[in-house]
Amino acid sequence: MVIHTASLPDSCSLTGGSSLSLVKKGWRRAAKTAIQWMVVIATIAVIFRLGSRHRNEVRDLNLEFDFFWLINSAVAVTAANLLLPLGWRRLVASYGHVLAAGRAVRLWCLAQTARYLPTGLVAVASRLQLATKEGIPRSLTAVSIAIETFVLFTWAVVICVLFIPSTVVPDITRLVAGLLAGLGLVAAPWIIPVIGTRVSRIDKFAIPTPDRRLLVHGVALLGASVAVRAIGTVALAAAFLDLSSDDVSLVVGAAYAAVIAGMIGITPAGLGVREGVMAAVLVDRFGIADAAAFALLSRAWEFGFEMAFLGAASWWGRRHRGEGDSTTESNVDACRRFS
Repeated sequence: MVIHTASLPDSCSLTGGSSLSLVKKGWRRAAKTAIQWMVVIATIAVIFRLGSRHRNEVRDLNLEFDFFWLINSAVAVTAANLLLPLGWRRLVASYGHVLAAGRAVRLWCLAQTARYLPTGLVAVASRLQLATKEGIPRSLTAVSIAIETFVLFTWAVVICVLFIPSTVVPDITRLVAGLLAGLGLVAAPWIIPVIGTRVSRIDKFAIPTPDRRLLVHGVALLGASVAVRAIGTVALAAAFLDLSSDDVSLVVGAAYAAVIAGMIGITPAGLGVREGVMAAVLVDRFGIADAAAFALLSRAWEFGFEMAFLGAASWWGRRHRGEGDSTTESNVDACRRFS
């Protein structure tokens, strides 16, 4: 029997591999979108349920005002906003590209303002473009954004499971999520280089081996930003709500449960999702009116300080323009620069 090999499909052909890769990417994209929409729909359902259950309390708004705690919140939020781009700067430096602090803060803040646009992809594209102008390859910027997102998400999970009451999230869920997130953070400086090597082989573009010490610095700075922002949220709650010491853990847990839901949800910057989750967690303690009002106030407070910080960061970045653009350095040189 004669077999015409030319008529048989070549399973090793580039076309076949590309088609399979496209199918896999399509499934991953569809699964991600489905999960995001599930979070949004679940949040809407919870909001409607809470509204119907507490409709008699909607007009019982009882917010206070304490200027002292408001000032403390402003200081904490400003510090948290500064630590975020400095943490990203360390991540970039771990791959051998060093930016002046002012330039890094300005770049990060300019790109971050686009996260309120639909899908959030504009913020990513903006940072890629701005970083390219500073001499940082797009591939490394994309890697740094992925690491930053992972680190911020895992830190948010750790803070959330430490503080959110068991009446909101079961103890077993908190334990498992906390252990996984904690292990991910501890192992990140060792896992990230391995993943980078694997990705380099698959996607055919070189990702240099990062400096673990600078990776640890970046992870720590991002974690410090998460912790300081939690302090700012508590201070803001103390400025407007009838807050007792027993309520501190509830407020922190609610804030970071909202952050987690917002990072998963499909809405830009988690708009609507974060506010709904925070109100849902706080409603039993403060009532639907105060809980919803504080959720909206906290988002407005965050947005206002982001815009104010952007102005300050732009001024700082322009002042440091003369210090020189980013320079490509070896990992050893980068370590010396940050020592």
